[in-house]
Amino acid sequence: MYIIGAKYLFLCDENFTILENQAFVFEDKILEFGELEHLLKKYPKAQWIKTDQNSIILPAFINPHTHLEFSANSTTLHFGEFLTWLKSVIKSRSFLSAKAKEELIFENIRKMQKSGVGTIGEISSFGSDFNACLKASEKGIRVVYFNEILGTNEDQIEEKKVEFLKRFENSLKHKSEFFIPAISVHSAYSTHPKLAHFALDLARKYDLLVSTHFLESRAENNWLRKAQGGFKKWLENFIANPKPFYAPKDYVKLFENVKTLFTHCVYLKEYEWLDKTYHSITHCAFSNRLLSQKRFDLKKALKSGLNVHLGTDGLSSNISLSLLDEMRANLLIHQGEDLLKLASKLLQMATLYPSKALNLNAGELKIGKNADFSVFNLGECEKKQAPLQFILNAKEVEKFFIKGRECNL
Repeated sequence: MYIIGAKYLFLCDENFTILENQAFVFEDKILEFGELEHLLKKYPKAQWIKTDQNSIILPAFINPHTHLEFSANSTTLHFGEFLTWLKSVIKSRSFLSAKAKEELIFENIRKMQKSGVGTIGEISSFGSDFNACLKASEKGIRVVYFNEILGTNEDQIEEKKVEFLKRFENSLKHKSEFFIPAISVHSAYSTHPKLAHFALDLARKYDLLVSTHFLESRAENNWLRKAQGGFKKWLENFIANPKPFYAPKDYVKLFENVKTLFTHCVYLKEYEWLDKTYHSITHCAFSNRLLSQKRFDLKKALKSGLNVHLGTDGLSSNISLSLLDEMRANLLIHQGEDLLKLASKLLQMATLYPSKALNLNAGELKIGKNADFSVFNLGECEKKQAPLQFILNAKEVEKFFIKGRECNL
């Protein structure tokens, strides 16, 4: 049993409560809150973990959308427009995949931990990230491992199924509290309906989480809604008279009654298509700025009542996997929003909201929740300013706990 306190506790609950000069008792779960002196007297055998006088404690961050197989990218891929980027991915993915060794992927996971991330949602296209993710899960970070399926050529459907099943079944063998197999249907433009139905049938059978990319770019939006634009011109190089597999609304219907994280949704206007019980949106601000040519309407999305949370995407379309950096990007691009209110909301979008999307008993400091939390040191600041100042200034954790166990970083 342990006791820890701080200048500020960001509970990251629905009201974004901040407790000042308070402490809590924990084992693998949080047991009780109160004043430090009172808790030390009530639990004399508990170990007191001392912190700095200006420390902040908050739930461990949850990054539900990463692409660690692209960990080797820095300057190789091309930004500015989605199809330009996609063509550079196709050209360079073998080269980047060969460079993204297990050690590099594991190191990037450790960097995320140091920035306060306790859970990741890894989108695995090829399985080359598997060993690093499994190793990380054994050392204290929780991994939701989204086995991804994609393919457009009907002649290769059975081949794609066999390859996917091999990766998927291997992940199931290693299922644990810290390694959670899941499924990703890549996107409406890249996944044949037969493959999408195949993967979603498995998700329903095993009651698994699903992730998908949706309406990320102007090119995809024009293709799915109008069957025209850059995608059409590009596909004509390979297919005679290409046509979209789905209209956007029909694609969403595939995920009926399936817990699904829809990633990006930059060009989605019809939020009513998504089911608030089963569906959520992962917002990747930095990636959208580099590829999408449009800003995600965060205010409208939140107003819809949908669960909207933050992700970094991969280094294929970002310069950092730190959710702190992602929050700073959000502060800059969502102009017109009150900074103090936005800061609190962004912290919820990195903790409470993704925990709900991923069905985790985490994401907030609350009695009965997993003791997944981080300790940061921050300079002197007023309580009202603390969330904003934290996002602006925090870099790395001082202490980090997952299920009550301190992680050695």
